[in-house]
Amino acid sequence: MDAQMKRGFLEACVLATLDRRESYGYQIVKDVPLALGLTESTLYPLLKRLEAAGCIAVRTAEHNGRLRKYYRTTEEGKRRIAEFVAERSEVLAIYDYVEAATGRGATAQSLESEHLMPNGIQATRTAIEQTALQESQIAQPAEPIVDKTDREACVQSSERKMEDTPFTKLAHILNR
Repeated sequence: MDAQMKRGFLEACVLATLDRRESYGYQIVKDVPLALGLTESTLYPLLKRLEAAGCIAVRTAEHNGRLRKYYRTTEEGKRRIAEFVAERSEVLAIYDYVEAATGRGATAQSLESEHLMPNGIQATRTAIEQTALQESQIAQPAEPIVDKTDREACVQSSERKMEDTPFTKLAHILNR
């Protein structure tokens, strides 16, 4: 995983852990997903950054004769968690696009198996609708954007008298 991406996930996971309940360093390391590889040596600088940013508050309490720092989220920390969660759909859309465009990953496979995107048709339709291409742009692609199976499906779907959308225009062009 990319270091910057991992840093963002670590921050969000630590904040989420502390949002559930107040906690201390070693427990936080145990609570955060193993896949992130969080260690105490990476946690404490992160906790310092979060404290400096006003995202967490710290209190010290005695535990078994030793002082232990307990951390909890502040309103700013809760706001950051909300921002992170709100960005989820954007991030998933990017992953879905990359997986569908390359035919790799679980999303592309599950979409095909669920017939939501047979042979990439739904991805093509979404891309065309989002970019609002003109018919002249669609008619002269640099490379074929659909294979024969997709072309046949486009023709079949255009025969169903779908509304006039960029996708149906593509089907008519491919049918020529």
